[in-house]
Amino acid sequence: MFTLKGWSCGILGAGILGAGAALAQPVSATRIPCEIFIAGGGLGGVAAAYEALQLGRQVCMTEITDWIGGQVSAQGVSALDERPLQRENEIFPRGYREFRRRVREKYGGDPNPGKCWVSVLCFSPQVGHQVLREMLDPYLQSGQLRLFTETVVKDLEIEGYQIRRVVAIRNLPKHAGVAPEQRGDLSSYFLDFYRWEPTKDWDKEILHFEPPPERQGKTLPWIVIDATETGELLPLARVPYRLGTDGESRWEPSSKPYRDPYCTQGFTYTFVIERSAVPQVPIKPEFYDDPLHGPYYSFEHPRFNFGRVFTYRRIRGQVFGFGEEAIRVGDQSMQNWTWGNDWRITGPEMNLILTHEQLQASGQLQPGGWMGGLRVEALRRAEQHAKGFFYWLVAGRTDFLLQQADPNFQKDFYLRYRYLKGPNSPMGTASGLSKYPYIRESRRIIGRPSVSYPGGFTIYESDITTRESELNRGRPFIFYDSVGVGQYPIDFHECLLPDFSLPPSHNQDAQAPSYPYQIPLRALIPQRIDNLLAGSKNIATSRIASASYRVHPVEWAIGTAAGHTAHFALARDLIPAEILREPLSNLQLLPALQAQIQSLGNPIQFPGTTITATDWAQSR
Repeated sequence: MFTLKGWSCGILGAGILGAGAALAQPVSATRIPCEIFIAGGGLGGVAAAYEALQLGRQVCMTEITDWIGGQVSAQGVSALDERPLQRENEIFPRGYREFRRRVREKYGGDPNPGKCWVSVLCFSPQVGHQVLREMLDPYLQSGQLRLFTETVVKDLEIEGYQIRRVVAIRNLPKHAGVAPEQRGDLSSYFLDFYRWEPTKDWDKEILHFEPPPERQGKTLPWIVIDATETGELLPLARVPYRLGTDGESRWEPSSKPYRDPYCTQGFTYTFVIERSAVPQVPIKPEFYDDPLHGPYYSFEHPRFNFGRVFTYRRIRGQVFGFGEEAIRVGDQSMQNWTWGNDWRITGPEMNLILTHEQLQASGQLQPGGWMGGLRVEALRRAEQHAKGFFYWLVAGRTDFLLQQADPNFQKDFYLRYRYLKGPNSPMGTASGLSKYPYIRESRRIIGRPSVSYPGGFTIYESDITTRESELNRGRPFIFYDSVGVGQYPIDFHECLLPDFSLPPSHNQDAQAPSYPYQIPLRALIPQRIDNLLAGSKNIATSRIASASYRVHPVEWAIGTAAGHTAHFALARDLIPAEILREPLSNLQLLPALQAQIQSLGNPIQFPGTTITATDWAQSR
């Protein structure tokens, strides 16, 4: 293991980050060959690796936290968002079905260990991570998979139209105080992770991921998959992408005539509370009365109360039910509540995912200047907000929304509940917050232009929604290049202004059921870079459509498609875009890829899908 000690000279950039980023690479690095490099160990990254490994590929994967699994583990959202049509007929990717089966096995076959009511399967985030590690363990043991946790991508070396090298930084803790279960919240060390130089807490190992020697000189030496939570590689690769609201479109009946790169969906630090036998003494956070925190909290609607919120995403339960009468001592509930721990306040000075202009101003788009592309102050605010929500749940008396209808409303105390933290807690962190926030919206690639899509391929609202309009077909759009399926309502946790109002650009009105839909291959292929694939929430969707494609089984299906496409292209030594360049009247490569995906138990269409029939297209 190499610890960096020597440095070449660099320039320091400042700006939005409020801290410098060395712009020159260090003089030494460890070179690591791989056929497929995956940035991001969330559900999309794990699914891509799982499929590619079973097809015999050598895979390297990096992950910023020490857990893999993203939504189901490090982000703490271990309550699966699914629809009945897919679930009751098991129209899921093979790996996702295996994951669900193994989770239940961990609980002795219990179909829903949490007895939650938001999903049919709620469980501990620690179990989510453990199950995924066990699924990948045979490949880790054989060396076919090389997994680098607490590792971030720092730069890309591009030659022509291909990524030739990925430069990453592996962070090695110097002392026990920064072990995952003892360190501070993400905002306290996020920037340190992206610094070339060792810090007081972290030594650094610089990694150069490259194609294996035997593939040097081929048309396609290797494939890079961006499965990061915010599409980190897209600005580094200089590929066209969208961020925030898209503006008006004839294909989006719910769109608004405003573009707003600052308006992305709220993100959430989740945490777990447990019913205790004796009353607890909550400590009021010093930031609780900040105007951007305390006034915000709410049960949201008169039909909701503490009991319904607790049982909503309960991850350990004894009896099923919706109220306090169904809560027992020892029950645990994961909190992910819209008017609770969602952090939705945004604007030019408060947005989480930095825009292209902000990245330029902060020096992050200069060689070696990348520092993660996020606003650390937004992370810190969200961490505080989540901790404040716990205090509000158990000891708060106000309710932002309910008191607008009834100024005399006062919330009750709920003191027999404790906040879980530490190494043995479901989140496995010192603070009890999830290791990484739950990210609902990413940077999104713009697909390649064509006659039908002169501005670049995009999945639109009208392709999936049941909303009645002149574009409504009574069914979803059927994509000839489908490589996966999904279904979930178009669901927004919309951005808010500092006064908690919706900005003019919001897409809240787009909330609607969706038809069962497809994942087209064109949505995974960015412009300009030939050996890069999108493998997560960063595929080519409009912002409105992305609000449906962001959930657990769909992200897994996207990753599955990316893993298969990578193997298929490598096996034939052609860039992924070539799979789609044949005349539609004489397609051979695309059907071969689709057959490969289906042969391993991964659906690419719903049973009964036709252009004329609509019985299969049930929004339920």
